[in-house]
Amino acid sequence: MKRKVFSDDLIIHSQTIKSLVYFDLPEKDFDISQCDLSFNILRHKENERDFKVQLFLQLEMFKIIVEGHYEVSDKIDKDQSNKIIEIAGLTTLIPFLRHSILNVTSGTKEGGIHLPLINLNNLIKNQMEENKSKPKPKKKTDPKTKSSTKSKKPE
Repeated sequence: MKRKVFSDDLIIHSQTIKSLVYFDLPEKDFDISQCDLSFNILRHKENERDFKVQLFLQLEMFKIIVEGHYEVSDKIDKDQSNKIIEIAGLTTLIPFLRHSILNVTSGTKEGGIHLPLINLNNLIKNQMEENKSKPKPKKKTDPKTKSSTKSKKPE
């Protein structure tokens, strides 16, 4: 049986650094364990196979947002497509995040910040738990379409 080395199930359109802030804090030692890492998955309104993944990493001295734009092949059924969106987008974007941080910080006093390996299952689990614990935002009513329940008395 011939094994397929590369898969065309996920198409990578782009991976970019959306935002980057680095603060030089000479009196502080760098501690990678004190970080905040989260993600968003954004789906295209018309094409559910087209999506973006955003990773947010914040350390005391460093903030970065990276984004990947992906598309799931038409050969993949919808149920499997959802799993690919959840896992594959993050799996391909995390190495890009790690490389971007190392590349940007290689000229700093730290001599390059190496982000340790990330447990993807824990990241997804923590994000889901955090999302469940957040209160749901109330729907805002448009004052133009809001109908009044008060009736005016005839004069």
